[in-house]
Amino acid sequence: MDNILYNLLYSLNDQLDKNEIGSVNFILSRYFIENFNKIPKANIYQMAEDCSVSRASIRRFSQGLGFENFADIKKTIKNHLPEEINISDKNYRELLTGNLIRIVSELDERMNTHEIDVICNRIKKSKKMIILTSRTSMSNAKDFQIELASKGKLSYIISEGYLDSTIFDDIEKDDYIITLSVSGLFAKSVAEKMNQIDCVKDLITVNRIIEFGDTFNHVYYMSHLDHSTNADIYRAYGLHYFLDIIQNHY
Repeated sequence: MDNILYNLLYSLNDQLDKNEIGSVNFILSRYFIENFNKIPKANIYQMAEDCSVSRASIRRFSQGLGFENFADIKKTIKNHLPEEINISDKNYRELLTGNLIRIVSELDERMNTHEIDVICNRIKKSKKMIILTSRTSMSNAKDFQIELASKGKLSYIISEGYLDSTIFDDIEKDDYIITLSVSGLFAKSVAEKMNQIDCVKDLITVNRIIEFGDTFNHVYYMSHLDHSTNADIYRAYGLHYFLDIIQNHY
């Protein structure tokens, strides 16, 4: 699943979690999720009737998710829904296992002790450590934060939409920001903000196309090849492995 659909589904589930059952936002979020693959062909009149809400409510809900209107959501989902491919369970397991072995083997070679020492020393040296992450890597960031906390290291997670947080105030040169952006798109979106901050900044990514050298002190590539267009498996498995090695060494 690409970042666009992931972020949309993340926002819809977030609406479910923070709104009361029976509220307009709850009802519309549930409808979107339960009919997600059908939304590109959905009719706003029928949707309003099914949900017992007004078309204006659907429009406001769409705008709250960052879209111009309901038609904009329909178009976005249609453009990003992957083509449905049926793979048998056996073939899928074999494909997944092969990819996992390849990813772990390559990361094991690339993550030598010196590189891990550098990252861990930056974490230890910093008074303030920030984990800057896209929504798609939030669960990995949270696990990493908790592991560091178990070893007495305080860290802060900042994600999309929170770049104006006061946590960036009083940053010192030895403080540390580690950015998790597997596809590289999130790193590109925060580059302007990062260029305004004077501290140690590292990036973990598989994107070898975008030039990040001017923004980050060091870019840790998870592969010798560019996998920015198919980053899902690196996000789901590779990033967790990468961060787990760091926290274990810390």
